[in-house]
Amino acid sequence: MNVRPTSLLPALFPTIVPPEPFLDEADLQRELGTLPAAPVVWQVRSLDSTNRCLLEWAPQGLPRYFCLAARQQTAGRGRQGRAWVSDPEGSLTFSLWSVFDRSLQELSGLPLVVSLGVLEALHSLGITTVGVKWPNDLWREGRKVAGVLVETTRLSSGQVGAVIGIGLNVALPPAVQEAFSLSLNDLRDEAGQAPARGTVLGRLLNTLIPLLESFAQSGFSPFAETWMTHCVHRNRSVTLRHPDQTLSQGECIGLSPLGGLILRNPAGDSQTYHGGELSLRWEGT
Repeated sequence: MNVRPTSLLPALFPTIVPPEPFLDEADLQRELGTLPAAPVVWQVRSLDSTNRCLLEWAPQGLPRYFCLAARQQTAGRGRQGRAWVSDPEGSLTFSLWSVFDRSLQELSGLPLVVSLGVLEALHSLGITTVGVKWPNDLWREGRKVAGVLVETTRLSSGQVGAVIGIGLNVALPPAVQEAFSLSLNDLRDEAGQAPARGTVLGRLLNTLIPLLESFAQSGFSPFAETWMTHCVHRNRSVTLRHPDQTLSQGECIGLSPLGGLILRNPAGDSQTYHGGELSLRWEGT
């Protein structure tokens, strides 16, 4: 298995960002060993944004399921132009490249499939108090523990390339948590112990890649019911803030076949909303 290539696509990687493993490769090997075709995992010490790098390198040709993991990102991306702040020792930040023979509209459910994959991987590690928040966050005990940012690009082949960025709080120092206005959580148990980051990344990839294969074949619809069973705001009254700052309110009752959020307003009418630049809140958040 080639989890740390020494000569793969050297032209894509600036000499100022050489491969520099920071995760235990035995952990990675153990977790990825059951995949029929293991992804390439390239580890670097520091760069601005793993998503930006993969989008920039994509036209030069990337192998499918190419994973770029950074110990530190100096300009990590979040949704709606927000920065994703991480800790070199307490966070896991990476981007995964994949390619789909689907339209951009059909890919609107991809962030939800990814968040479901992260949830299933964490549950398999014994971290079962994690739920999903529409459209692309994961929460643990009322606080955010991970985020997903999917960015797409049209390829010359006519396919759509997707860069799947994931930021996960593994064991955040108190100073990092206090720097956010949003309350954060991580993966530590009551004894303060968290799984090794190499194990977490390997388990995530081992879980995500089969889900992505299924999504490529069948779209989002088969995942909708499972996603809703883990939704932290299912059957709750929520508020959506639109880019123009107008608000939509209603009870969260389900998902559309493309991953849109279905709300039932006080009059009993249902309406579907799609991710984009919407921001979701409910009482207490």
